[in-house]
Amino acid sequence: MSDIINYSGNTHELPPRPKFIGWYEETIPIRGCRLDLDGIKELYIELSSINRKFGAGEIAGLVRDPEMSDAEWNGYQEYLLEDAFCLAILIKGENDQQVYGESSEVFESEALPNPIKAIYFDNVKAWRRHAPNVDPQNRIEVYLDFGKPPLLDPTSVLSEPTPNASNVSVRADDMTYFRAVQKVVDDKLLSHRTWYSAIHGSFAYDVGIWLVALPAGLVIATFYMESLLPVGSRLEVYRWAFFIYALGLTVLGYRFVTGYAKWAFPVNVLADNKDRSVRHRVALGGIFAALGYKAFDAVYSLLPF
Repeated sequence: MSDIINYSGNTHELPPRPKFIGWYEETIPIRGCRLDLDGIKELYIELSSINRKFGAGEIAGLVRDPEMSDAEWNGYQEYLLEDAFCLAILIKGENDQQVYGESSEVFESEALPNPIKAIYFDNVKAWRRHAPNVDPQNRIEVYLDFGKPPLLDPTSVLSEPTPNASNVSVRADDMTYFRAVQKVVDDKLLSHRTWYSAIHGSFAYDVGIWLVALPAGLVIATFYMESLLPVGSRLEVYRWAFFIYALGLTVLGYRFVTGYAKWAFPVNVLADNKDRSVRHRVALGGIFAALGYKAFDAVYSLLPF
């Protein structure tokens, strides 16, 4: 090897180093938002406008075909702006129905599935029709997931946030483009927060266990232990076995109720979806009211006055 390196006739030169490249990139998670189709349509229109401005600059830098007349060249530029710099939309329903379009009119289509499970749009598909296997310098991808978690998922880690893949991904060479997309996302998506989004966060289950479920379980187990198995009764020997069992049932009940709550109040909500979630939210409110009354009654009965 050293002979090859030191060989005086070796004329190989080092390849040129790649040029310095810089860009702006961010993946913005979309969680805990209540949206509607009109708002998502406005998001699409504003992102399309930003993308078209970028496209107009790109087209202006193209080298003109000398064989084209002014009218032909202008028509070709207009065609590129419409066909290569639009945002493609894919809307999916819960029953595998899908609707595809490349304009905001798709949001008013009678063919839209109901309920809608996910909405996706990007500026990559249209671009690649004219530049195969090449991504645009300024790229936008929006994915909005309106699915619900399972009521009981034995495989999930309870301390982790509720799974939801909704996000806006932007990768741009131009800072103005990057900041414009961020502002639109803040105004049209992140400003529409739900009041219950905390139940889907990290360690929400653990906080509820220590601050709600265990204290309530201790009170309820003590109350029923004293009521059903008082000291001096024939079944006194089972008092603490009953206490531990009742406490365990309370914790299991809390897990079911939290799973039910996450299902009835999903991470992201599309107001246009007509499902039975409202009924379940009312039922869940009734469950919480009943449990709250039981806990209050148990605490009150244990007070010395």
